[in-house]
Amino acid sequence: MTYFFHMGLAILVIILQTTVFHRLGLSTGFYDLLIVQIIYLGLYRPLRESLIIVGMIGFAMDSLTGGPYGLYLTTYFWIFAGVRWSMAYFHLNNTLIFPFVVAFGVIVENLIHLIGTVSFEAAPVSIARTDFRTFILQLLWSVLTGPLVLILLNKLYRHSEKWFLRVLA
Repeated sequence: MTYFFHMGLAILVIILQTTVFHRLGLSTGFYDLLIVQIIYLGLYRPLRESLIIVGMIGFAMDSLTGGPYGLYLTTYFWIFAGVRWSMAYFHLNNTLIFPFVVAFGVIVENLIHLIGTVSFEAAPVSIARTDFRTFILQLLWSVLTGPLVLILLNKLYRHSEKWFLRVLA
């Protein structure tokens, strides 16, 4: 049930990000919403279950994008590992920390993508002002909407779990 829920949600988010957000003009300034799902898995789900889902989501994104293979898998793994590791030192279930946790995920994703770009380019890579502007917009969007999406995802999972148990009973 958990695997179907998270993979179905990931496919829905991928479709939303590539069609609806692109149509609304949010494709360049909005962050990757799958980061919130990876953070949710790190916060609320068991390790073994979460690693399998993170791997499947990373594999799906790597298969659908034109970037170097393993980029999203690596990115999502490090975001997940960072959330799990920081749970030992911080109470990440506190809703006041959610904006910082989602912003952390956006920063990690952008850093890994920058490192990937620099390492695969033969010529020196320069960072344009538009890239920095996009990064700042992604951080702002993540701080403003990330906690709401994380809370919504938690409620959605709880309701789907109750519904699934009623169907089976």
